[in-house]
Amino acid sequence: MAIMLVRALLVESEPEDVLFMRDVLMEIEEGRHWDNWVHIEVLHAPTISKALTIVANDVVDVVLVNPDLSDSQGIGTFRRMQSCADRVPVVLLVGAEDAGMAIRLVRDGAQDFIFRRCIDCAPLAHAMRNAIERHRLLSAARARTNTDSLTGLINRGAFLTLADRDRKLAERIGRRLMILVAESTEIPRAADEQRQDLTLVELADHLRNLAGPTDLMARIGKSRFAMTVFETDQESLEEIWARMHSCAAEHRIQIGVAIFSCDRPTSLDVLLEQAALDLAPASLAIPARS
Repeated sequence: MAIMLVRALLVESEPEDVLFMRDVLMEIEEGRHWDNWVHIEVLHAPTISKALTIVANDVVDVVLVNPDLSDSQGIGTFRRMQSCADRVPVVLLVGAEDAGMAIRLVRDGAQDFIFRRCIDCAPLAHAMRNAIERHRLLSAARARTNTDSLTGLINRGAFLTLADRDRKLAERIGRRLMILVAESTEIPRAADEQRQDLTLVELADHLRNLAGPTDLMARIGKSRFAMTVFETDQESLEEIWARMHSCAAEHRIQIGVAIFSCDRPTSLDVLLEQAALDLAPASLAIPARS
């Protein structure tokens, strides 16, 4: 059986954490935690400066990075990595207190994150394997164009890929996720194509104003849009829904909603179907917290 070579760049400043990560990566290889035979070659960079030098001059399949390094902190670490290594999938190694930042960076291009206290062979192998595969698929999707030309939002295909990632992420970190679908109540008749396009562009702009920095938004049909929204420590889904519903009503936008909860896991297809069924002017209440 052929052995798959994975070159992983570990970006970590703390020597003890470097040794621990090397041990875990070695156990992944020895313990068959990958779907097939894999040999993991570990490259190490103690600083973001060293990491950028490595990715510029060497072949790297995945980057595992602690955003808090000796020469760079937080979001800035990922920004610098992304600017020089957008072709390489990045998995963030973060503390539980940085979940909000990590979700935001996943929106901005990181493939995944894992809490440092949860690092073990199986979850790390899963995160690495999925990051490499998703990055490959998304790169192929970008080559086929994944942006809606009228509104500038991502299209249905890209949304299904990214929204399913959100659903899996919500289940893993134990956080509720809201799936929204939206339509205008005032789409002009089919004969007036120019006015239709203008209405859809305006609707997209209104939805952008409703969306937060970590929300995913897309045009998924001729006149239908979709959004994923994570619950945060600052705002519950009930509060987010009330705010969005009020603003949407002002602009004659209908919104349907479905809630993903980790204690009742549901597929993305089912969530979208539920949200579409909920898409009606009379739908004013978010489903009760279970």
